[in-house]
Amino acid sequence: MSTTYQTGNATKSKILTQSKLLFHQKGYAATTYTDISTSANVNRALIPYHFQSKPILGKAVFQEILTQTHMKLDTILDMSQFSADFAGMLHLMSFYYLLQDNIFATFCTQVLADDHTILFNFETEQAELLSLSKKLSSISSEELHILTLMHIGIKEQMIQYLMFHPEMNVNAIAKMHLALLLSYIGQSRKKCDELIDAACEVLDMLSFQIDDSFTVSISFS
Repeated sequence: MSTTYQTGNATKSKILTQSKLLFHQKGYAATTYTDISTSANVNRALIPYHFQSKPILGKAVFQEILTQTHMKLDTILDMSQFSADFAGMLHLMSFYYLLQDNIFATFCTQVLADDHTILFNFETEQAELLSLSKKLSSISSEELHILTLMHIGIKEQMIQYLMFHPEMNVNAIAKMHLALLLSYIGQSRKKCDELIDAACEVLDMLSFQIDDSFTVSISFS
């Protein structure tokens, strides 16, 4: 008797859930479609049906982790108390705090090795960039497009750099990241450093944990 498999959103969710477990346990590079199919009890052919390639599946896991982080950060800190640029800074910095988890950093590095352009959503990163300063909304769409590509490119490079240089201070990296982008609109290095220092002062009060299902939890230290 042949096995009947579901093909809808429930199946897609099972694939994503089991992929998160396996990517954490075995690593992205070592996990095969057969592993995922067996663990999720789904037909192997349904994996590329829902996620057209393995890097796209990796991106889905990565984006879910980022979304979780931002939502939980917004809840625990009540972002309404902060200015828009400071809230944007907290979101940007939370990414660097996550990279201090070696398993997450390894996962990101392996996905990028599979497809170096896959991890970040352009529209999401552009919105994050715009949140860092109102002045960015006054530049041309072409300039904003290029700055967004630079923003993404810096993140992609820093994922790989920090993986092999864990001793590097993330605050220093973030200060360089911000200064490179915001100097274009005339923001001073001093102002950028002050924003980063203030954001780190807030985030240092928190503990970022990623469990074996790649679920993020944030609590006060």
